[in-house]
Amino acid sequence: MKKFCLIIVLMFAFFSIVSAIEVGGHLTEDTTWSPENNPYLVTSGVYVEADVTLTILPGTIVKFNADYYDDMGDDQFYFHSGEEPIAKFIRCEGRIIAEGTEQDSIIFTRMQDVEYYHWGTIYLPEGADRSSFKYCVFEFSAFTGFSLWEQPHGAISMWNGSAMIDKCDFIDNDTAIYIRNNVTAIQITNNYYDYIEYPHPNIISVSGNDFISAFYISSNDIENPLIAGNIFKNGTAIYSCKSVYFVDNSIESVALNRKAIYLSLTDGISYFYNNAIGNCSTGIVSGSNGMDSLYIKKNHFATDGGKGIDIDDAYVEVSDNYFENCRLILSHSYLSKIINNIIVNKPEPVSNPAISGNVDVITNNIVNNCGVGLSGSGATQFSNNIISNNHAICSFLTDISVIENEVIIGNDEIFLHTPSVNGYPVFRNCILDFELPEGCIDGGGNIWVDSLQVQNLFEDIENGDFHLIEGSLAIDAGFDTLGYYYPFDMDYNIRVWDGDNNGTAIIDIGPYEFGSPAFGGIEGYTYNPTNGDPVDYVLLKINNQPGEFTFTDSIGNFEYKLPAGVYDVYAERVFYEDVIEYQIEVIDGEFTQIAIPMFEIVDVEENTIIPSVHDFNLTNYPNPFNPSTTISFSIPTVGNVELSIFNIKGQKVKIISLSLCHPEFIEGRRETKYNVTWNGTDESNKPVASGIYFYQLCVDNKPVANNKMLLLK
Repeated sequence: MKKFCLIIVLMFAFFSIVSAIEVGGHLTEDTTWSPENNPYLVTSGVYVEADVTLTILPGTIVKFNADYYDDMGDDQFYFHSGEEPIAKFIRCEGRIIAEGTEQDSIIFTRMQDVEYYHWGTIYLPEGADRSSFKYCVFEFSAFTGFSLWEQPHGAISMWNGSAMIDKCDFIDNDTAIYIRNNVTAIQITNNYYDYIEYPHPNIISVSGNDFISAFYISSNDIENPLIAGNIFKNGTAIYSCKSVYFVDNSIESVALNRKAIYLSLTDGISYFYNNAIGNCSTGIVSGSNGMDSLYIKKNHFATDGGKGIDIDDAYVEVSDNYFENCRLILSHSYLSKIINNIIVNKPEPVSNPAISGNVDVITNNIVNNCGVGLSGSGATQFSNNIISNNHAICSFLTDISVIENEVIIGNDEIFLHTPSVNGYPVFRNCILDFELPEGCIDGGGNIWVDSLQVQNLFEDIENGDFHLIEGSLAIDAGFDTLGYYYPFDMDYNIRVWDGDNNGTAIIDIGPYEFGSPAFGGIEGYTYNPTNGDPVDYVLLKINNQPGEFTFTDSIGNFEYKLPAGVYDVYAERVFYEDVIEYQIEVIDGEFTQIAIPMFEIVDVEENTIIPSVHDFNLTNYPNPFNPSTTISFSIPTVGNVELSIFNIKGQKVKIISLSLCHPEFIEGRRETKYNVTWNGTDESNKPVASGIYFYQLCVDNKPVANNKMLLLK
């Protein structure tokens, strides 16, 4: 009855589409949908059988019969007595290849353009092959209830363990992507998620705000899905029960919900790297269910005056993040570390500490212009922080740890409430503008300053620049215990340095070391040696330590600062083989260039054989070289051959064209063998600079192999 008033309008809209093709039923052989037949109307469920591929070409429009969605128990979304639901779906036991282009997207939407009307889902059940979606638009999906135990939600519901979703738009779906059951290889990159027409209020009240999300991840034996380069608006980005790699994403607003990322029952190792998280009350939050490890690095949190991070009962490393108008909470995270973070502009309410929780290390942080600087529960290492211009320094103090090398100035109060001293906390080698409260112990080396002296400590204290200036009282004034401190300051300069040039290197007070040189490190590029393309979002771990990590960016570049030494670099990414680059030497103040080849994993279902450099014996000698090197290769065919030289930025510097017409027999095989010399010059015959270069072999205009070489002058 509730739809009766719409019947005439909907029938008119349906029959006015004279060129439409109705689809449904079982696809038992490979099938292609093309834009010439637009739109495809899914009027009954589409079943893609096992070993069958449904290919959807650029520009194709697929419209599903939809129905009113105001109750997750509505019959129109469930199978009953073998009858299909009214809201239609695609169930794929084989694979879907839906790859549009930037100019011609593939569109999945509803047939009836009526508020609160939704269709079912694109469902990849267990056992389905790997599907691929690129440049697609998904609108107004909900879910399909196949049985009590099989109720896939979302525009794409993956229960099969593997899929690639890239450069797609997800608009007004109940859930954009639902991941479940033994996930082995999932890449979700460069997509856009938004809620413009919100789900029906009844759906929100039944499911809860946190479930109205772009991703819902509930899986067993999950291999961390890669979620990178995405933009999220107006909804929780992730509700996850398993570990994830969340890299280079932007969460612009969460108007409908309270939390940007909700973690529950998470095990394994999760990485949150270089994300921008804003306009929500909590950035990353977890329940108290006991997780494994989280590494949160180089993110920008700008929430609505709430919590940037609120993690309970897990090992967490929080480093190099910027918290604006929000705070950091690590409850029951006793061995965790908070290093190199900046927390600013969280004045209200004044009772909330900027950093709170029981952790192991709190060092090299800046807490400026907040309500309360710290909860004061202490840490094993509590050193080299700046606590300035807050309403109060801390909630309370205990004698769990020694407070050393701190700059604590410009705060309105010492404690939020009094009395607030438990035990006999020790202050040593700190810069203070207040007298130690009763019960606190002066451990020596403390420097008391007035408001005038404070102005001569830092570059620009009024604007939050706490770098030390020449002659600052903080230079070489810390409590120096080499080996106890992390070897870097907040800029990743050498931590202990002779800043006053008196012949003795002593640590400075605060997070910055005056006059010290910068670390060197490694920098370079990850690439596919088959086609020369960059490989984005690769996880790089130094000496295979999970906390010593970075990710390559969207074009495969990376930089990582390190003290002088020799390191092994471990590289891993979904759909690629793991790689180890051994014995990379780093010299102080210099960056060692490395190029890391990432070999794609063969997709057995597609019977794809990926050629490698070894198939063509593509090598060069000597390597490293100066001034020239000989490049050798063999090819099992006759054709036009081109050899190209690229620099580490991917710029082509030299092309060597060859024509091979006289094949030779080599070890019983008909192959053509060739040697060519490159003298280290570009197309203008000008010498190129020292560094890593790639050489790519093409046969009949097709890349067949790549390798790398090092020019040292």
